Amino acid sequence: MRDTGMVRRIDELGRVVIPKEIRRTLRIKEGDPLEIYTDKDELVFKKFSPLEPYGVMAENVANSIYQITEKPCIITDTDNVICVSGNSKDIVGKSISNDVESLIKERESIIINREDGGKTFPIFKGEEVKTENMMVVPIISNGDCFGSVAIVSNEKSSKIKPEEIKVVQLGAMLLSNQFD
Repeated sequence: MRDTGMVRRIDELGRVVIPKEIRRTLRIKEGDPLEIYTDKDELVFKKFSPLEPYGVMAENVANSIYQITEKPCIITDTDNVICVSGNSKDIVGKSISNDVESLIKERESIIINREDGGKTFPIFKGEEVKTENMMVVPIISNGDCFGSVAIVSNEKSSKIKPEEIKVVQLGAMLLSNQFD
């Protein structure tokens, strides 16, 4: 654990202010859920990922989408890549790009094919954009957005097909049903 040198007092209602610098570094925004637990004599706040408990199911959904579409499938929560199928597994845990974060926040689904003049973008931060075709669908339940399901392709000839759209939407729906 890193020492920040910051000390905050608890107010009469039991609240404590998390400094802006720490919130910015950890990408904690107003309204974000935090998990609170104790570790020996320490109080620990951890950013809560509602998809984390469904990791095995998310992996099964990603694997199924990959088997059907033959395109890499990436599932994210609102901050990080949760699982990947058909692509390098080393991106699991990486922060999602600002573009994907925006889509999730706006609850937008998109399909982009460069061949049709669309401009693709990275799924996670630090990714070099080589993607020719992509689709991103938010995972929404009861008005709340919990993440996204995406398929990508680096081949020009591998445009997103109508039947693949339905498969990705189904994957997002299966995951969203876990929160009902």
